[in-house]
Amino acid sequence: MAGDQEKQKFKAAAVVWDLDGTLADTAADLTAALNALMFEHGRQGHTVESVRTMIGAGVAKLIERGFHAADAALTPEQRDALVPRFMEIYADCATDRTHLVPQAREVLEQLHRAGIKQGVCTNKPYAVSMQILNALDASGYLGSVVGGDSAPAKKPDAAPLLACLKELGVRPGESLMVGDSAADVGAARAAGVPVILVPDGYTDAPVESLGADCVVGSIADIPDLLVTVNAGWSACADDQSGARSSP
Repeated sequence: MAGDQEKQKFKAAAVVWDLDGTLADTAADLTAALNALMFEHGRQGHTVESVRTMIGAGVAKLIERGFHAADAALTPEQRDALVPRFMEIYADCATDRTHLVPQAREVLEQLHRAGIKQGVCTNKPYAVSMQILNALDASGYLGSVVGGDSAPAKKPDAAPLLACLKELGVRPGESLMVGDSAADVGAARAAGVPVILVPDGYTDAPVESLGADCVVGSIADIPDLLVTVNAGWSACADDQSGARSSP
């Protein structure tokens, strides 16, 4: 990125997070579910590191990429027919090895205490996203969670990000998207929202090549880049005590 980009400040009444690879490391459980599905269909599975580059754009795309990498191309109809079975398998293991990325909880808490609204916009289905966020004790920081089945289209379309901002009551120009992939950049650009990418997420391209406004060294760098703005709402009175409420 350009030399002064690391010093750039972003005005934010709200931060919208991607989930997989940004707030949470979900790759091991997604790999387990994908491999179980592939074994059922007589195909060999993949390593977690391989699956990391397949995650993004939703469950159907993950299945498509997984089978393609095993030399088993699927038609769109075949791929879509496998989605319900994948979700059955995944729902049983979605929180077995999934965990927040390092420093994520501290950052969520810091932004919460600063009065910055937070939401999640993910291509993962809503129900399993909430299952994960609840298991990780992270849902209480969030005023909106928009899943891949919550809006008419998935990221990189603007629709899910705009739906998240509407629930948060914040305009695009007063918000920030934080993600790890081209889908996050695409959604942010389409919605008119600045976007920061974190490293070590789920992408098969160098994160610096994806066209974000900034790439940070880690999620822990993000609070120092934010300038809090008032979007016409008041922080909850219990912010001083650190209490959190569920969305």
